[in-house]
Amino acid sequence: MSEQNPSIRNYKRGPVPVAQNALEILKGHLNKRGFAQIEIVTRWSEIAGQSLAAHCVPQKLSSGANGAATLTLLADDRASLELQHQAPKLIERINRYFGRAVVGKIKVVAGVIPKPRTAPVLRRLTAEEESELQARTSAIEDPQLREALTRLGRHALAESRKTPVLKR
Repeated sequence: MSEQNPSIRNYKRGPVPVAQNALEILKGHLNKRGFAQIEIVTRWSEIAGQSLAAHCVPQKLSSGANGAATLTLLADDRASLELQHQAPKLIERINRYFGRAVVGKIKVVAGVIPKPRTAPVLRRLTAEEESELQARTSAIEDPQLREALTRLGRHALAESRKTPVLKR
């Protein structure tokens, strides 16, 4: 029997879904900005609360001399003054979330908060469109491929502004 060489790795060929590597990419990007605990960014609305998170986002986490870090928040003009007053409560919330003193000070920088992207509202397909789409995809044997192509077809038809006419 021959043993496999442990330095040789089996890699799949072909494209890799972005979601498979998204966490590692995000960790690397956030570590450069001082975020060792990425939850402070990924769970910001849960930590700060929906109303506060709508007006500010974590921008940077700088380590402090005494161990507690300074959290820099990017806030819109309306919220920046209010955040200065709410800083002690926010620090307490953050530290309570992590169960230890992670943030000791908050620095607020006024700026434009990026708006979260919302998916466009797509129109509903007519019964005729839906039945035509089902008829076109019904001949596909692989159930996963059939479902994927049906979803793609629904999206393409719903996204079009004109009433689509399916032609061969």
